[in-house]
Amino acid sequence: MKKIIYDLGSNNGDNIRYYLMKSDLVIAVEANPKLCNQITNKFNKEISEGRLVVENFIITTDENNVDKDFYIHKNADVLSQFPKPKIEFMNHFIKTRLPSKNIIEIINKYGNPYYIKIDIENYDYEILSEIFKNNIFPKYFSVECYNEKIFKKIINNEKYNSFKLVCGSNVHLKYRNRIFSSTNNENEYSFPAHSAGPFGNDIDGKWLKKKNFKFLYSLRNTTWIDIHCSREDKSSKYYLPLDLVFFFKLKFFKKFFVLFLLIIVIIMFFQINL
Repeated sequence: MKKIIYDLGSNNGDNIRYYLMKSDLVIAVEANPKLCNQITNKFNKEISEGRLVVENFIITTDENNVDKDFYIHKNADVLSQFPKPKIEFMNHFIKTRLPSKNIIEIINKYGNPYYIKIDIENYDYEILSEIFKNNIFPKYFSVECYNEKIFKKIINNEKYNSFKLVCGSNVHLKYRNRIFSSTNNENEYSFPAHSAGPFGNDIDGKWLKKKNFKFLYSLRNTTWIDIHCSREDKSSKYYLPLDLVFFFKLKFFKKFFVLFLLIIVIIMFFQINL
């Protein structure tokens, strides 16, 4: 079966080179025309070969594909969004009228997904819900998770019982100079800052069962995380990624270590003075 990856919210294409390694076809969807031009210029060869398609649309759940308002962030492209920003943040955005397209229409056009990455700034829940509602359940998917609504949508879906978590702030450090298998061979690859990072079995560690994943998620100290799900990979009953546990609770462990050292110093002081 043809492996098709949907990169929903491609931004400047930081994930595309990796996705091209892992698939037969990449569908990159990005609303910002400036960023789409960057992707087109960067991957002109892959586009001409039919391995990459760039869709320059706002992706929505609406049936009518009409022009809509999109809000481009003045200083950080990754923060541009389709939903209208809160009034107190409006001065950070430029409102732009852009064409839109329904997400299901895009998927029906190109074919069943092998992997879907959803990262579209404050509209992730709506797109994820629309995909599930239309009985589209790819082997792998990931979504940026910044609220409980998204988390519950994922965790309550019976199609997925194997989970991993990627923390966005250290992707470029953790996954540097890695060897990843591709459709033809193996390649060394480093993820840049602000990229989504790897998916599937390229993510370090075993797949977590739902119960263990809930516990790991409860430890998080950042909203910059992506939840990854698999339909086919078997999860480990007892596994927890200790590196992420320590990463999320670093401040706690630092305080514990300082307290431990303080206790040792006090004990030594009394022993010396006895």
